[in-house]
Amino acid sequence: MFLKKYFIKFFYLIFFLLLTNQQNANEILIFADQINYDQQNNIIAKGKAKILYENQIISSNLIIYSQKTGAITLPVEFTLKDERNNYYYGSSGSFESNLKSGNINNVKVLLEDGSRIVGNKIKRDANVDIISKGVYSPCNSKIKIANFLCPIWQIESEKMLHDYDTLFLYQKHSKLRVLNLPVFYSPYLLTPSPLRKERKSGFLTPSINLNFFDTKISQSTSLPYYFNLSQDKELTFTPILNYGGGVDSSQRFKFDYNQILSGGNLQTNLTFDTTFEDKNSEKWLKEGSLINIYNQILNEKFNLKFSSALETSKNYIQQTNPNNDLSYSSSLNTSLDIYGYNLNKIDDKLRINLTNYQSNQNGEDNKTLPTILPYLEFYSGEKKFANLEYNNNLEFYNIMRDSATDIHAKKQTKISSLINMKKETIKYASKINFETNIYNQFFNTNDKKIDNKYITSNYFRSFPIFGITAETPFKIKKLKNDLTYTPKFKIVITPGISNSNKLSNEDSSISSYTIENNSNLNRYSGTDKLDNSKRLSFSLNIKNDILNGTFSTTYEFTDNSNYHYTQGNEKNLSDYLGDFNITREKYNASYNFRFDPHDNYMKNQNIQMSYKNKFGNYKIGYLDQKSKTEDIIVSDNETLNYEFVSKKLFKYSKISYIGLYDIKKSINTESGISYSYFDECFGVNIDFKRNSYSEEALKPQDIMTIMFSFKNIGSYKSTNLAVSENDKQDIEWESSSVNNDLFN
Repeated sequence: MFLKKYFIKFFYLIFFLLLTNQQNANEILIFADQINYDQQNNIIAKGKAKILYENQIISSNLIIYSQKTGAITLPVEFTLKDERNNYYYGSSGSFESNLKSGNINNVKVLLEDGSRIVGNKIKRDANVDIISKGVYSPCNSKIKIANFLCPIWQIESEKMLHDYDTLFLYQKHSKLRVLNLPVFYSPYLLTPSPLRKERKSGFLTPSINLNFFDTKISQSTSLPYYFNLSQDKELTFTPILNYGGGVDSSQRFKFDYNQILSGGNLQTNLTFDTTFEDKNSEKWLKEGSLINIYNQILNEKFNLKFSSALETSKNYIQQTNPNNDLSYSSSLNTSLDIYGYNLNKIDDKLRINLTNYQSNQNGEDNKTLPTILPYLEFYSGEKKFANLEYNNNLEFYNIMRDSATDIHAKKQTKISSLINMKKETIKYASKINFETNIYNQFFNTNDKKIDNKYITSNYFRSFPIFGITAETPFKIKKLKNDLTYTPKFKIVITPGISNSNKLSNEDSSISSYTIENNSNLNRYSGTDKLDNSKRLSFSLNIKNDILNGTFSTTYEFTDNSNYHYTQGNEKNLSDYLGDFNITREKYNASYNFRFDPHDNYMKNQNIQMSYKNKFGNYKIGYLDQKSKTEDIIVSDNETLNYEFVSKKLFKYSKISYIGLYDIKKSINTESGISYSYFDECFGVNIDFKRNSYSEEALKPQDIMTIMFSFKNIGSYKSTNLAVSENDKQDIEWESSSVNNDLFN
């Protein structure tokens, strides 16, 4: 009974406390060292005075509170912390009872993200601050110019309106100052509040370029506009107007559309040039390009990827978007891929591909470019029978082109099956691997050029490749270097039949002659060509925690190995290959080589070294390449490349230097130096590069660019500044968004 009464009393006590806290949450609480009342019954709080109201706090040495109206008067300096964790500092001010409306004189505002707003006066009206003579800057650090301290950059405005509902800064008669120098003016400027996380439609930074040609002047104006179509869709529309001077009267329109889909995404870039002003032109569309990328997860087993790049004339993408990787491709393609996974087994794979190519360079002919309709590949996944692992790779393609070439047929169809089998066993302190590749292929080839005749034929081949590998690692106990020695022998046996010239090689290429590639049974990439080698390979690996080195060579038993001899091996014994790496905490070094034992000369050697200390990271590389024809060296390249990237200097700066020195020609063919500065609000990149040529008639080519980056605003990058006086009219400034993570 006693416990029951105790719990009832305890319940009423908790209920009373919660009720009183709820009531007092909307009341103003006043604390101070001394509290008095004046003749009008106003509360006078002095000495470390504070007012608390709904997660807002006012702190000052003197606060006057009217009990009749609820007005708050602050005659001396004070601080206000609002419910958003923004801080206001003022020399004096006044507020209504709910602190939503008021005035602050000589105000300084520290926003939640660290940005600052300073002004003569702020008028608070609910969730809107109106600042007179306002200055905004996200910079914490300041620089001293003469007797004046200022941020790295700031925006000054006659009137500034900070809307906490829409989270935008509205500014009238604004000037952007960098190092206290005015560099940009706008009668009206709208920028997102630094507290804003969501996007909004609106104009982006415009650009105007004036080009002077003798007595004529032409102008190019860009007015980008950003459309926030929805939470998952956005579009940037950029019209570029060229006119004046009789030089160019045309328009260029760019559309950049991005959409996030459920399980995918879509990107579309459309660019086209028009001549609306040319009344005599019947063709208003001059040139254009369309680039699309679409990715979609269809279901738990299938993905789809579609990509296309189309242009009305060669090199158009390179002219309009030189930074795009497609600009320097020899051909563009439109392709559709469907990928399937886990259809019958957890590790099986399916690919269906359709591809069409379009020439992108002047040397390419669209009639000789292939169309793949379709390409199918199915990988069965790994299976086991006893100790044997096996899989099957099925492949089908149908490739066609309008005209045959000297090496490619007009049309070829292939059906191929590749069965891979392997078994691993441990015996005699050795690991022994048995490998088999069995190719069964059918080809239908139309109009393949053979001896100046175009031949149509069917071709079938069954081509097995067998391999046995044995490796025996061991250590020498007497040595204290803890090295593990692993000699490896591999014998490969094939039917030895050479690749037929009846086939059009559509998918096989000769991979680089390396230790890793020599370990494959079929050293060609693709299966149109097969490695008909009978060979014995030997390699020795030496390894510990610091050193990892491998030496390798191959001996061919036959004289018709297609791969062996096309790689420059003139004898049955192949060239020697070596690859050695040293790894330590502060430095790394690598050395690889290819040595011809028959002519006793180094065909290729490459040394790379890197080192880091308190000043930065250093890299240096040496490359030596030679080739002979009938004991005469026909190619001899010897270069030295070097690089230095400093650690941060004076907290925000970095310097880097790169170079490429041609030892044979005794000339620095490439060199460049870069400087970057990124503090908490401002960044600048200065890059200079020089390309030099051994021919006296060719002058060095200099490229210099500058990029300025402003936190919460964007970046502005110049085109090449190191140009002649005649070419300076082509200098432009390109604006783009900036990643705020770059700022320290």
